[in-house]
Amino acid sequence: MEQYLPNWGGLLIVLIDRAVNDAQLAAAEAAKLRQAVKDRKYLFVAEAVRRKLGARDYDDALEEIFRDPRLKPTKRHLLIAQIPWTAVITTNYDKLIEQAYALTGRNIPPTYTFDSSPDLISAVSHNRFFVLKVHGDIDRKGTIVLSERDYRDLIYRSPGYRAALNTLFITRTVLFVGASLTDPDITLVLESVSESFAGKGPRHYALLPRREAGDAESDHWRDFFGIRLLQYTAAKGHPEIDTFLEQLKARVSEKAARRNP
Repeated sequence: MEQYLPNWGGLLIVLIDRAVNDAQLAAAEAAKLRQAVKDRKYLFVAEAVRRKLGARDYDDALEEIFRDPRLKPTKRHLLIAQIPWTAVITTNYDKLIEQAYALTGRNIPPTYTFDSSPDLISAVSHNRFFVLKVHGDIDRKGTIVLSERDYRDLIYRSPGYRAALNTLFITRTVLFVGASLTDPDITLVLESVSESFAGKGPRHYALLPRREAGDAESDHWRDFFGIRLLQYTAAKGHPEIDTFLEQLKARVSEKAARRNP
C-alpha cells in the first residue's frame, strides 16, 4: 500500500499532535490551532507550533515525516519524470521526484532552493534542466519554508531568487499540477509578472479540481494572471491527474516522433 505525504494542513495537524504528545502544547491551545488550520491560517499555525516544539524537535519531526522509509515515488512522480519539461518546480521537501528520475533511468537533475540563486539563474539563462524546490529541501533544513517567519525571509531577503523565479514565469509556460495557486510565494510572483505585463504576460495553465474554482475564479485567474484553469471532477486520490499526465506524455512523444521520423 502506498504511503502518502500530508498536504499543508495535514502536516500542521501532525506537528500539533506531536507537540501535544510530547507535553509541549496544552490541549486547549491545540484545539485552537486545529481550528486555525480549518480556517486555513497555515502560516500562523506553523509559527506557533515551531515555537512550542523548539527548533530541534521541529526539525526532527519534519525529518521523520519526509524521510519515512515507506515513502516511494508514485505513478504520478514517474510520469512527471518521463515528460521532457524545461524545469520542474515543486513545493515539496521530500526526495521523491529525484528518486523518480533515477527509477526511470534518467539522470538525477540538479536541485536548487532559494539559497542557491546564482546556480539557479545560471541554469535558467543557459536552458539547463533542473528541479526547483521553492519551499526547501529536507536535506537542507535551513531552506525549509513553512512558517510566517520563513515566508517573510524568503520574500524580503532573497532578491536574487525572486528575480530568477520571475524570469521563469516570464520566459516559460508553467503548468501547475497538484499545487495551490494561493501559495504566498507563488502569488507574489504572479502579481509581479501581472503588473509588469498589465495582464498580458505569458500564458500558464493549472490543473485543478472543479470544486476549487467556479466560473468567476476561472475568469479571474485568466484575466489577471494569464492562467487558464484545466478543471476536472475529482475522484478519490485524483486519478484524473495521472490520466492527464499520461495523455500529455503521449502527445509530446507523438510530436517528437513527427519532428524526428
